[in-house]
Amino acid sequence: MSPVRPNLALLWPSYTFFPLAGIGILVFGASGGDATMVIIGLLLLAANAAIVINYAYFTKLAVEHGELVYRTNFGTREDRVPLGGLQRIDAKRYPGAHSGVSAPFFVARGRDSTVKVNTKPYRLRDFTALIGLVRAANARVELDPFWARVAAGEDPSKEIELTPRSRI
Repeated sequence: MSPVRPNLALLWPSYTFFPLAGIGILVFGASGGDATMVIIGLLLLAANAAIVINYAYFTKLAVEHGELVYRTNFGTREDRVPLGGLQRIDAKRYPGAHSGVSAPFFVARGRDSTVKVNTKPYRLRDFTALIGLVRAANARVELDPFWARVAAGEDPSKEIELTPRSRI
């Protein structure tokens, strides 16, 4: 099975809107003769390019040598959970802006370790084969209702519950 990789089409703000800030600072710095602004603009463009390159080439979630492995940050961060020790796959959500919720996280909990992946730059249907492979290797893995629906081929992402508001 091929690894689950981020979909670059879902990262379009990273290579369309975000570079505009760097270009704007670079243009204003160059037109005003301000070397500091030019350097800041170049650094913003470089940081943006690094983010896109990291997602395009160095971020993946795969089953390797009997373990579920998530690599990111140019290969410097690696989370592993042995498939035999994998107990549950959850869809953790965090409060978001405007009383909404974040994209569901893919949280694979093992006995001693956890793999946590933010699914925002991924297509959920790409997780179907991965979940099938994990369940084939370890039939005892429990799926929460969200990931059970994804494994069944459904798209539950449209049915998001709002985060409860504060009582204050």
